Amino acid sequence: MASYRYLVLALIFFGLSVGCWLGYELAGATVDENGWLVEEFVLIPLAWLFLLLGLVAGGYHLWAKRRK
Repeated sequence: MASYRYLVLALIFFGLSVGCWLGYELAGATVDENGWLVEEFVLIPLAWLFLLLGLVAGGYHLWAKRRK
């Protein structure tokens, strides 16, 4: 039963990853009057981090389920 917590955690991490990618795409990138690129770059590494955490949690769920 405890391995299902990791399944829920994996789904949450995957949702956060998709949310970060969508947030980055919806925010867009602009160039201000001084020629500087303005974008929400922090969302890209966060999306990859959440994706990695989701894969780890999902992998642990599958491993624990098979171990039973």
